[in-house]
Amino acid sequence: MSQSAQLTENAGRVTARLAGPEPDAPLLAAWRDLSDALVEENPFYEPWSLTPALAAYGAPGRVRLACAYDGARLIALVPVTPARGYAHLPLAHWRNWTHPHCYFGAPLVRRGHEEAALCALFALLCDGPDGRGFVRFDRIDRNGPLAAFAQAAAARERRLIYEAGRRARAVLHGGASADATLAAHLRKKKRKELTRLRRRLEELGSVAVHQYADGDDLAAWAQAFLTLEDRGWKGRAKSSLKAKPADANWFRATLAGATAAGKLNFMRIDLDGRPIAMLVNFLSAGAGYSVKICHDPEYARYSPGVMIEVEAMRALLGRDEFRFMDSCAAPDHSMINGLWRARRDITGINVSGRAGPARAGLRLCRALEGARARLPKGPPS
Repeated sequence: MSQSAQLTENAGRVTARLAGPEPDAPLLAAWRDLSDALVEENPFYEPWSLTPALAAYGAPGRVRLACAYDGARLIALVPVTPARGYAHLPLAHWRNWTHPHCYFGAPLVRRGHEEAALCALFALLCDGPDGRGFVRFDRIDRNGPLAAFAQAAAARERRLIYEAGRRARAVLHGGASADATLAAHLRKKKRKELTRLRRRLEELGSVAVHQYADGDDLAAWAQAFLTLEDRGWKGRAKSSLKAKPADANWFRATLAGATAAGKLNFMRIDLDGRPIAMLVNFLSAGAGYSVKICHDPEYARYSPGVMIEVEAMRALLGRDEFRFMDSCAAPDHSMINGLWRARRDITGINVSGRAGPARAGLRLCRALEGARARLPKGPPS
């Protein structure tokens, strides 16, 4: 066993180790079991989602799986990659690994083992033979349970911890009816405009809303999405999923994994049997993430992107278990910001090693980032 695969002791029977990016059968089974008992869901790091992402985007030798165990039971897992350089300082550290289509980065942590699991991960990544001074977990919910448990775990071991990189993005919360939510989120004038556009679209042909279900041809749905997205601006910019084989392969494999895991929410609006808008969401224990959306530019005047988001709102808010849908959109995304008024604060946390030099290095990073944040903004261009 290599040094990086050796167990690092932490708090009695709790241990942690680094594993390779291609899990063996026992780890894969333990990973699936962990995914069914999470304190905070993250479908992007569940095995059905992360394994095709690693195959498509994981640079050889650059991604590891940091795993924490209570005895033989897996209690935490997060993909990590080594990095050097932070806040313009040449500091070596670990950070959670994300890929171009990964919009949330919270480690998978078993409910009831939160502090012990995080302490084990901190010890592995910051202090042990594989430690690199500090670890950064980016793209986590600032107000979520993991952020709070990370604060508690760091305080328990006298580690420096601070937040950096906060941004807010639109989120849809459950708990109300679709009609009440739409009334609260959309002005009456906007609702009337959408109704008018829907009627005008129906004058062109038969309009139908479909949701992917067992028995549908997933390969055909995936190909329809790839073709439709490529018709728009992403196709012209060569940034559509279809433009790169790695992206298209990731998309197909991830949809297949989500379907097998029961986590796929895939919708489309058809005009005379041909899709003019499509939307892919992941749903895990009532927590949703909007992953991809596209529409036919030929029908842009009818706002098909807004139309399918409204249909998704109606479908999701009709589910008893639905808790929220994260838009995964840019903070300034005008379309979704106009539909969903609530915001979710996404941020990153930096956690130091316990040694004095590690704490001092991260303290300097915090000071530099704070100083830059206080600099006056330039005049608008």
